[in-house]
Amino acid sequence: MNQRELKARIKNDPNLTGSEKAKKMREVAAAYRKLSDEELLQLVRDFVAENNRMPERCDLLYDTVLKERFGPWGRMLEKAGVKEVAQSYLERKRRRKEKRERHKEYRRKIREQQATEAERAAEGNLETTECAESAIQAGTAE
Repeated sequence: MNQRELKARIKNDPNLTGSEKAKKMREVAAAYRKLSDEELLQLVRDFVAENNRMPERCDLLYDTVLKERFGPWGRMLEKAGVKEVAQSYLERKRRRKEKRERHKEYRRKIREQQATEAERAAEGNLETTECAESAIQAGTAE
């Protein structure tokens, strides 16, 4: 019996409740939780080599373990090296990086501008204070 059949048998067992089915699936997948990331990815590579196709979630008992460790199914297949990384994903990633860099530069310019304005305001307050003091002194001298 392969993993897909075993998984289907557990899910379709009329004698088990939903929580019992989930518990049984967790018990079956428990052994896979102890494996390292590389060992899990090697299991996926072995599946592809044996079956000459990409695995689906229903094909593997440890699909939840893979999802927990590697994220979306497609990303897991890319990390295993059995699926090419989508160009649209790489393009989006590149655009996000460029946008972050542009925004970082924009924030730096804003900070510089605010510092310059603060310096000018401080100089202006100093001049205003000096003028007020000299006016007060001139008023007291009269």
